[in-house]
Amino acid sequence: MSRWLRDILRFKRSEEGIAFVEFAISIPFLLALLMGAIELTRYILIQQKVEKVAVTIADVVAQATTITNADLANIIDAASQVMQPYSFGASGYVIITSVTQTGAPGPGNLPKVNWQYTGGGTMNPAPGSHIGAPNNNASLPAGFTMADKDNIIVTEVFYNYTPLIAGNGVMNGALIYKLGIYKPRLGALGVLGWLCPNPMSHIGGCTGSYEEVALNVILRNRWRDSQDLYRGAMLCNG
Repeated sequence: MSRWLRDILRFKRSEEGIAFVEFAISIPFLLALLMGAIELTRYILIQQKVEKVAVTIADVVAQATTITNADLANIIDAASQVMQPYSFGASGYVIITSVTQTGAPGPGNLPKVNWQYTGGGTMNPAPGSHIGAPNNNASLPAGFTMADKDNIIVTEVFYNYTPLIAGNGVMNGALIYKLGIYKPRLGALGVLGWLCPNPMSHIGGCTGSYEEVALNVILRNRWRDSQDLYRGAMLCNG
């Protein structure tokens, strides 16, 4: 048998280094599986956190007897706390909306948006509400109905999900949207209180008649005489 044939047969029978070759071939697939597992788990956890933000804020607002811009500013700041250990800031945005049904619901008499308050994050550009704008018809989730005089608090939370490694080929960035709906426990919150430290920081925040706004102030013991009450109401109503 020629020497070159013997060398070929010896090479064929040799198994040295096979494990290393197989491991080297499998490394890219193992890394892809590991990265996919990490990203998928992170995405699910962030989804749950965003939903918790929406439910928590709507629940807290719905527990109030009356509500002001100052109250909402404090409540909406809780978004970053609930989202921990994930950052909310530049990735998130919260819209709180009050919706009321006046009269029998029907195609010609839809629920109306009373007021909205936004904040909690600095997402740019800021997303618009899926529910609607103040003083316009409300667009509620399919199958959700309201009876006459019903009032609900709707919290929308937007979050820009970004993978740990951009362009990893496993998961791409996505906009997460979650909704929380609660009915006020202690009475309708169709009118946002008069307290407007920065009138440009809210949308439709100081609505209602002077008398309604003043009544909110009386209930909260903010002012002591009627002259100051009406002055505060007029400042918010322009």
